[in-house]
Amino acid sequence: MLILCFIIGNTWLVFAQYAMPDNKKRDSLLAILLKAKPDTIKVNQIFQLCLIVNRSNMPEELINYAAESLVISQKQNYTRGIAISNYVTGFYQYTKRNYEQSLQAAEKAQQLFEACGDKESAGRCLYRKANILFDLGDYAGSIENFNNALQTWEATGFKQLKGTCSNNLALAHARMGNYSKGVEYAYKAFKASEETGDKKEMAQSLHLMGSLFYEFKNYENAMKNFTAASVIYKELKDDFGFAQNNNMIGEVLLEQGKSNEAYQNFYESLNIYSRPGAPAWGLPWGYSNVGSVYEVQSDSLNAAGDKNASLKKNKAALENYLLSLKKFEAIKDPAGVAEQTIYIGKIYFKLGQPAVAKKYLLRGLDMAIKVGEKKNLALVYLFLSRIDSAEGNASEAYLHYKSYVHYKDSIFNMQSSQNLSLYKTQLDFEKKDHEINLLAAENKLQTALADKQSQRRNFAYLFSALLLATGVYVFVRYKKQSKIKAEEKMLKERLAISQDLHDNIGSTLSSIAVYSEVAKIQGEKNGQQNMNGLLEKISCTSNEMIAEMNDIVWAINPRNDSMEKIIQRMESFAKPLAAARNMHFDLLYDDAVLLLHLPMDKRKNFYLIFKEAVNNAIKYSGAKQINSNITVQGNILLLKVTDDGVGFNLDEEMNANKSSLSGNGLYNMQKRAEELHGLLDISSNVNKGTNVSLKFSLA
Repeated sequence: MLILCFIIGNTWLVFAQYAMPDNKKRDSLLAILLKAKPDTIKVNQIFQLCLIVNRSNMPEELINYAAESLVISQKQNYTRGIAISNYVTGFYQYTKRNYEQSLQAAEKAQQLFEACGDKESAGRCLYRKANILFDLGDYAGSIENFNNALQTWEATGFKQLKGTCSNNLALAHARMGNYSKGVEYAYKAFKASEETGDKKEMAQSLHLMGSLFYEFKNYENAMKNFTAASVIYKELKDDFGFAQNNNMIGEVLLEQGKSNEAYQNFYESLNIYSRPGAPAWGLPWGYSNVGSVYEVQSDSLNAAGDKNASLKKNKAALENYLLSLKKFEAIKDPAGVAEQTIYIGKIYFKLGQPAVAKKYLLRGLDMAIKVGEKKNLALVYLFLSRIDSAEGNASEAYLHYKSYVHYKDSIFNMQSSQNLSLYKTQLDFEKKDHEINLLAAENKLQTALADKQSQRRNFAYLFSALLLATGVYVFVRYKKQSKIKAEEKMLKERLAISQDLHDNIGSTLSSIAVYSEVAKIQGEKNGQQNMNGLLEKISCTSNEMIAEMNDIVWAINPRNDSMEKIIQRMESFAKPLAAARNMHFDLLYDDAVLLLHLPMDKRKNFYLIFKEAVNNAIKYSGAKQINSNITVQGNILLLKVTDDGVGFNLDEEMNANKSSLSGNGLYNMQKRAEELHGLLDISSNVNKGTNVSLKFSLA
């Protein structure tokens, strides 16, 4: 999926100098200009026309007016007019994607505006330069110019573009992978737009915050922001904004395994983007999203063993990715082209065409490096390592896999760091809200003092009450801040443990796995069949260790404390594994279960008991149906896992596990139940299936 590359597309946000340009106002100005005298007044009217148009409603006459304003201004030695001419010329060239000419004109206009003391317009030039650099993929340069524009406007008190500029800064930081900084600027943009009453920009800020929460996999907050944005877009009757937001809701649905609902959202947005005046990035983004649905469905069908249906879905995905690539190439969007090229390479690999896949992947790799998309770099190296392994190229396979681990770890480390940064940002927002509330209380007190000077006794009572209230507030705030600091300290420790496990153990085990796989391929080529058994054991063992390590990392990560995340993890583990053995798995749970939050130790033991029970059923029961049920009764959580398989002799199996598996299997499940201070009951009879029941207190 495209995620933040096109959450708010290049031409949509950066051209939105105002909420939505009024075509009637544009036409009115054009009519006035036709009759206007060639003087400085006309030059300034041309400037006003330039400020209210964008790519979707830009008149071609604009470039002619730019030339006319230059002639008029040069004759009358009107410096600001010459600056206006350059600004209008630069804007026109920008809309035609002639970036070099546009940048030169904006630079010249800025210097002239500064020379005649027009700082507001000089800020607009900085803003335009930032837009150009953004489109060119120079996000660092874009951030610098956006910040300079804000500082320039701060000095003049100009607020009209503050929200838009802050949103652009949020997006630029997000493009560079700094999502927590993106949230910070999106929040600032929302506050600035709220101050000016710019509902269009408020909706964009909400949309962008939702998109950034999506990057943190915080789907609850993402959906809250998307829903709020949808309300405003509908109120404004902004179909393109609604489609943009609707796409991101589809992204969340797809991540949650609701591919059919996601497809409906994507298809609805795709139809809207087919209308005249739609942003240029709309259609390619839409085609890519539809392709991602087909790819996800293909992977599910492949896991279930339906190869023919999976093949058809992959072909449909390829068709949409190719359409998306063609359209991104047409609008010269480097990030879009890079991502679609990689996706196409990935699909060709799944279709069994490694040579074609490698060609696209290498091309995508080169472009992804240029635009700095780390997530895509990891994806490219992973598939290149798989292609090299299949071709028996051991050294290249190892190097590519090593690069994959490096970028994957880099993303993991960055996300872990940004989770903490996002947490601190949210604390800052809360602190600011507290300060605003306290200031409001102080203002009320001052008003009361001014109005009630003659009523000293009443004032004394009021003052005492306020003093008491302030004391209570300070005490409650102190307790809350102490709790927040304690939680933050625990969060740091958990993230540190999670990161250390991932860095120190994960990469080592991954290397063992890839070495074993490559050696096995070489052994088969050279006829050394005797070593395959041992290598297979090494590979299986290391992969099991990786899975166990991932479970521990998942259990420690504070983002997964909610029961909703636990259930998602349970389903993502059990369903594909059961489908691969032609078994059917169902997981049922009460609605009240979703409101629970389990602490780290209980969550870990709860999930691992479930995993062991399901794993045993899939491996040994020969069942057709496996059912799991989670219920909450008062303060007690109950988990059941049942199957209709061959069953076993419980006493014999427990003794065997206790003596030989050293903490795994049924004996290990019992130990974990004891750590939960709960009760584990396992009942099984030969040819009558197995029932595993876990009960423990939530207190």
